[in-house]
Amino acid sequence: MREIVLVGTRPSKEVKSLIVSKIVFEEIPHNVLEGRDSLIFTSRYAIAALAQCAQNTQELAHWKELPSYVIGGSSAKELQKYGGNIAFIGSDAHGANFANDLVKLLADKAPLYMRAQHIVSRLTERLSEAHIDIKECIAYVNEPLKLEASLKPKSNSILIFAAPSAFKMFKQNFGWDPHYVAVAIGMTTFSAFDPDIVAFVSPTQSIDGCIELAKDLAQKMP
Repeated sequence: MREIVLVGTRPSKEVKSLIVSKIVFEEIPHNVLEGRDSLIFTSRYAIAALAQCAQNTQELAHWKELPSYVIGGSSAKELQKYGGNIAFIGSDAHGANFANDLVKLLADKAPLYMRAQHIVSRLTERLSEAHIDIKECIAYVNEPLKLEASLKPKSNSILIFAAPSAFKMFKQNFGWDPHYVAVAIGMTTFSAFDPDIVAFVSPTQSIDGCIELAKDLAQKMP
């Protein structure tokens, strides 16, 4: 049966894991919430970064009171963990659909988008085009790791990618075996794959959903 490998920034107890990068939280400016009445999160790491900085910065302490708009269940769980105010959870894992939802929901608001240093979505541009007063703040950096060639997954493995950056950093280290099968946590990650890759999208935007799909594929694929 095909081996399943989760590729990303944190390990899983369910399947073999390959860490290709590390998350580094940025120092968030103390005045970043001035004039902002809502928050946007597309990553659990952005939530954790803001929560950590707020512990030592009085001006950021009220972030939990602001309505937060999150792209999926993973971010929602992280927000609940820190006591944040969930105003909206995206209905699917597609960044474009999330942006379209926000255009309707944030028409009269001034949101702050807490994001990674490098992103592939056009969320900010989409909201700006809709004349929404959006601002951005880089909450964390995803730093690639240089891995030994011996860590490369064997041919025919099913590789789970939780972010576009995970795919990029995997290829930087190991290239791509044409016999690999890729599983994406959402459409944004799926769109980062090369067009000739055999790939699938998890029905739910969660690591558990990806693992369940990968196990099903491992049973059915030769």
